[in-house]
Amino acid sequence: MKGVFIDHDRTLNYEGNSIFRKLFNLIFIPVLYLLPAGLIKPLKKINKTAEQMVTHAATHRAMEIIYNPDSHPSEGILSDLFLSIWLEMNNSKAVRNRLRLVKREIKKKIIQLASENKEIKIINIASGSARAVIESTDEIPLDNIRLSAIFVDKSHEAVAFSQQLAATHKYRNAFQWVEDTADNFFKSHKGTSRFNIAEIVGLLEYLDDADIVNIFAATHALLDSDGIVITTNILSNSEKRFMSDAIGWKMKYRTADEMSSLLISAGFSLDTMKIYYEPQRIHCVIVAHK
Repeated sequence: MKGVFIDHDRTLNYEGNSIFRKLFNLIFIPVLYLLPAGLIKPLKKINKTAEQMVTHAATHRAMEIIYNPDSHPSEGILSDLFLSIWLEMNNSKAVRNRLRLVKREIKKKIIQLASENKEIKIINIASGSARAVIESTDEIPLDNIRLSAIFVDKSHEAVAFSQQLAATHKYRNAFQWVEDTADNFFKSHKGTSRFNIAEIVGLLEYLDDADIVNIFAATHALLDSDGIVITTNILSNSEKRFMSDAIGWKMKYRTADEMSSLLISAGFSLDTMKIYYEPQRIHCVIVAHK
């Protein structure tokens, strides 16, 4: 399969591990594996924010806690330490690295399309808070570009949060939210709208291969000839068992080769794909051109 690049773009301020943290992880991660699952429930009650992460695992609420590790109210020294350790785990850093990388790729495509005087039409499937798209469009150093975005999510709460997040951003009037499943959206838009940027992040980890191919194929059909899909999946890593068995955040782990194969099955070409690992090598980001 095509080579995978470990992205080290210094302008993105990726999060890595200090020597101290690497040594800490050598002890900390094996200890996590020794903890019986039944002990995690009382442990998480040490901190209310940590409890919310477990209770709302795989939703925008948990992701927003990870995205904003320094924005949570203090609950005492021990409680704050517990949360800090959690939010500085490799998986948490990798999620924030993924956000940085996805935003860069969205902005690159927007700038390219704008330079060609083309309208930018974005579709965000299972959008959650839609933070990557909302922030990317707001950070584009261009004025008077023709841009619109549709955010699709089945969660009413996620849609409401996303609308609130976008309220102060400059393209807020060009955004539309659709409260629906990806499958229903694709069925209702078959053969109609065309998009040149599709973002599917944080969804595929919970789907079977066949469902992913269907989503990719439907996305391929909705893309313009110059369109791209930006998508990701989590890779197997040293914290996997803790995330799955202890926290209860169960995901389907796939390699870059497995992800690119699913895209190929849906009609995308390997020759036009760019495949990246963020520096923690926990998340794979693929940019596939139609």
